[in-house]
Amino acid sequence: MELSERCMHLCRHIETLTGIHTTLLDVEERSFLREPFHIGCSACNCDAYTTHLYGTYEAERWGMKYIYYCPRGLVFIAATPAGEWESIRYSLIVGPVMMTNDTDDLFEDPMGQAETLQPVPKLTTAQTHSLCEMIAAAVASFSLAEAPPDVDSGSQAAMLQMMYDLTGKEGSSYPIEKERLLQEHIRVGDKEAAQNLLNELLVHLYSASENNLEEIKTRMRELLVLMSRAAIDGGADMDEIFSLCRRYDQEAGSMDGIEKLNRWIGLILHKFVSFVFDFSDIKHRNTIYKTTAYIKEHLAEKLSLNQVVEQAYLSKSYFCRVIKSELGCTFTEYVNRLRIEKAKELLSNTALPIAEVAYSVGFDDQSYFTRIFKKNVGTAPCKYREVRFKNKK
Repeated sequence: MELSERCMHLCRHIETLTGIHTTLLDVEERSFLREPFHIGCSACNCDAYTTHLYGTYEAERWGMKYIYYCPRGLVFIAATPAGEWESIRYSLIVGPVMMTNDTDDLFEDPMGQAETLQPVPKLTTAQTHSLCEMIAAAVASFSLAEAPPDVDSGSQAAMLQMMYDLTGKEGSSYPIEKERLLQEHIRVGDKEAAQNLLNELLVHLYSASENNLEEIKTRMRELLVLMSRAAIDGGADMDEIFSLCRRYDQEAGSMDGIEKLNRWIGLILHKFVSFVFDFSDIKHRNTIYKTTAYIKEHLAEKLSLNQVVEQAYLSKSYFCRVIKSELGCTFTEYVNRLRIEKAKELLSNTALPIAEVAYSVGFDDQSYFTRIFKKNVGTAPCKYREVRFKNKK
């Protein structure tokens, strides 16, 4: 049975068992083998392909599975079949689900159109993580019995023709100026033009190195650096690109043939161009939603920046930049903001003593809680409770 058929077979079983929509993304063909979930998506203008390609690439980075949020705050799981080839072909996309700390909790729809989300199942955080692990285990049993097809078979034919044309030409020097043009195409996100130029450069590279594999790998690494810098110049996240480069540098050493190297660097080019424009907004929203969900789940605990950054799979400096630019506050201020929101809920709906409210939302000191509460709300906790109870009566 073909890999795509096995994946589709698993999709149907997951959907039957859980009631959660499941589809299959063909990364190379830039299409879905089953229609992605659409209900409610028009409200947030979500581009399904871009959102799920982001989740797929993150799954490739983080152990072939990844839980992520769409721009509306709905949760999806991406799981990719493992095999001998590092670059993936298919990705199972499971979701959406409304993820909350408890199934009785309300889902906070940022679009204010919760009625459009009635068909979406609700899972707790623990249930979502368990589902992710089970799907990843099932997908991991698949292996690619054969190499995936070329990124672009047409481009491979064009390369062979260029190699034939170059054979026997005297004084054919490496076109260094084409490297700068390649970088420009990557910066503006032109995949087709970038691929054509990369093919031309590879032909010259193979010719100059006389098919010496180790020398070709060295030159490939140089191209990888050029391409990565162009992607960053075009707006790709620096931490993301550097992380990929570290992995690709290790992968290059394990390649044992020119054909594999050729396919490998072509797929990297496509990925870098995708990261230029496609993912910045999605990644920022995903970071905010993940941070918020984790903080709410561990609200009563002592939370460190390192602890939360680990959950968001980001560097500390980038994480702080996202929080500051998207929310206009520091990490500590944001944690306090979420704690105060929960405290307001407890003050309004329970008779818990002020000290117990403070403790249950993560404040060890009641006086410090009162000071932070007053700073955020404009009144003391006891006064806030008094007013809320009067309004209810």
